[in-house]
Amino acid sequence: MHVEQVFLAKLPPHLLYHGAHHTLLDVFPAADRLCQGEAVAPDDRDLVLAAALFHDLGFLETYDGNEPVGARLAGETLPGFGFSPREASRVQTLILTTAMKEVDGVWRQVPGSDPLAGILCDADLDNLGRDDFFAVSESLRQELSNQGRDFTELQWLARQILFVSQQEWFTPTQRRERQAGKEANLAELRRQLAGLR
Repeated sequence: MHVEQVFLAKLPPHLLYHGAHHTLLDVFPAADRLCQGEAVAPDDRDLVLAAALFHDLGFLETYDGNEPVGARLAGETLPGFGFSPREASRVQTLILTTAMKEVDGVWRQVPGSDPLAGILCDADLDNLGRDDFFAVSESLRQELSNQGRDFTELQWLARQILFVSQQEWFTPTQRRERQAGKEANLAELRRQLAGLR
């Protein structure tokens, strides 16, 4: 696989959360599952899966604001694999929707009314509703620490509770398959926080 060999293998080792495993083992399969659940047409599925592969490659060049770099790399690479300029541009737009934006004081992804962007955003945060949420969350905490952003246990739990409680799924498939798990993870976060007080 070209993306894995040329790009993902070069991601810095300090990316304990945003490493190749996040793309290949989390986001890509989740995007594929959601495309199936949402009955996405094959051509559109190809666009979503391409966006899933490239969505975090901007970390090759920068930590903050990495999405435009990933979009640029997709635009430079995909035409060599048979994607038309229009298709490559569509993939770039999808990648850009994975960026977190502050909306009314809440940090979230904003796919708008684009169903393919909603699929990609749901896939990107799939871990919020999975059994491995706490292990994945700890890898993000360690990655942020590697960037000089340290949190006490109290700060981290409060931050996670705020994020998870305000995050919303964009697809019916994700609501059906991950909402109960997300609610269980949120309840456990709150239980842990209460134990610290």
